[in-house]
Amino acid sequence: MRVLQLNKHTLIAFLFCALVLGQSAAASPQTSQRRLYEVAGQSLGKELWKPGYGLSVGTLGCAAAVCNVLKKAGVTKVSSPVVTVMRRQLLSKGCREFIVRDGDGKKAINDQMLLKHSRPGDILIATMEPPSRLNGGGNAHCGIMAKGLQIYTNDWNNGIWSEVNVHQMFDTYPYVRLLRLPQ
Repeated sequence: MRVLQLNKHTLIAFLFCALVLGQSAAASPQTSQRRLYEVAGQSLGKELWKPGYGLSVGTLGCAAAVCNVLKKAGVTKVSSPVVTVMRRQLLSKGCREFIVRDGDGKKAINDQMLLKHSRPGDILIATMEPPSRLNGGGNAHCGIMAKGLQIYTNDWNNGIWSEVNVHQMFDTYPYVRLLRLPQ
């Protein structure tokens, strides 16, 4: 009888610790951001646009790929193959938005402005028209910031999740926003 009580108490203590540790990890300020950055990096070389969006090719799959990385990182209820719809979903979840560029697409993205605001795991969204408009297809692009000026994104040439310099795929868009998951 005593062995059974010890096992029961041990089990209860174990479950209590798991519950407390799980809650504190979920509540730590950078957990979601760091997890998103880690999952994005671990997903390099994959066709992330494929699962769940009905797309026939990956050349327009950037939002689907980012949503699948978000899902793998534990961020729920963000699910769209359209960049601006994904942006609205992220904002409704409490994401903070930073304006990197607001209508000037004639020059390269300002490195100082981007580096001042970005952190690994932030979501970068770029559009041809203001992001409040639909901006379907090739009129928008998105990715997840890596370190410095590097970004993880769906390569529109082959549909493969890749790490590139932000200037390679984002300079031509006049509107650029940086979204940070809520703390």
